[in-house]
Amino acid sequence: MIEMPLGISTLCTIGRTYSEMGRLLELGIDVLEILEEYKDRLTPTRMRKVEELTESYDVRLTIHSPILDMNIASSTRAFRAESIRQVIRSVDNAALMGAELVVVHPGVRTPLDFLYPGIHWGFNRESLREILNHAEASGVKVGVENMPGNHSFLLEKSSEFLELIGEGLPLQMTLDVGHANTTSQLENYIRDMGNRIAHVHLHDNRGNDDEHLVVGKGTIDWGFLKRSLDMGSLTGVIEANSLSDALQSYSRARQIFSS
Repeated sequence: MIEMPLGISTLCTIGRTYSEMGRLLELGIDVLEILEEYKDRLTPTRMRKVEELTESYDVRLTIHSPILDMNIASSTRAFRAESIRQVIRSVDNAALMGAELVVVHPGVRTPLDFLYPGIHWGFNRESLREILNHAEASGVKVGVENMPGNHSFLLEKSSEFLELIGEGLPLQMTLDVGHANTTSQLENYIRDMGNRIAHVHLHDNRGNDDEHLVVGKGTIDWGFLKRSLDMGSLTGVIEANSLSDALQSYSRARQIFSS
């Protein structure tokens, strides 16, 4: 049986990633995802350190572009342009480091959408088009992430991804399993996106909030997920809010996906 290469996101070490990274790699993970956020933005010195470590541990690398204070669908041109610039910076870093994929969040709706329906959708589409074009020219794969419910995010449903594809975007997807559970969309994403799913984020919840629980502590049907995913075409990482939860989730996910 083909196993999905599995690793951990540095969300669990945010603010202290480069002092804790060795501890994560010592677990023998297949994939390390660096969340470029807060104190953990990549610099030339940090990129050299990561490259040395990943070579020593033979681990694959993915990068999550910034998420805080970002809105690639902003109606303010300057804010939108800066959000795009920050994502492209992560794409360029990925190209320099040989990372396999960059995770990108879509934009956010504001109350302006009530006055001008669809305005943020259009900005989001064109921002993603610019990001994807840059990534293609750089030889970097982008996985656009689905968002959780009960917020103002775009791309909460598989139908939205299909609409963007119909509008000419060559989308590949980072399937966030926990987010999909909050919108009852997990089966829809697997059915509709199929081989466009390139990467997965693994965490659990009870169906209402994006709780980032330990794998198995919520209501996600992990057996269905294992049966439905094409393991040979994916990479996956645990997303947890603490190192302790990350270690528990990683151990549990290993058991699920290797059994």
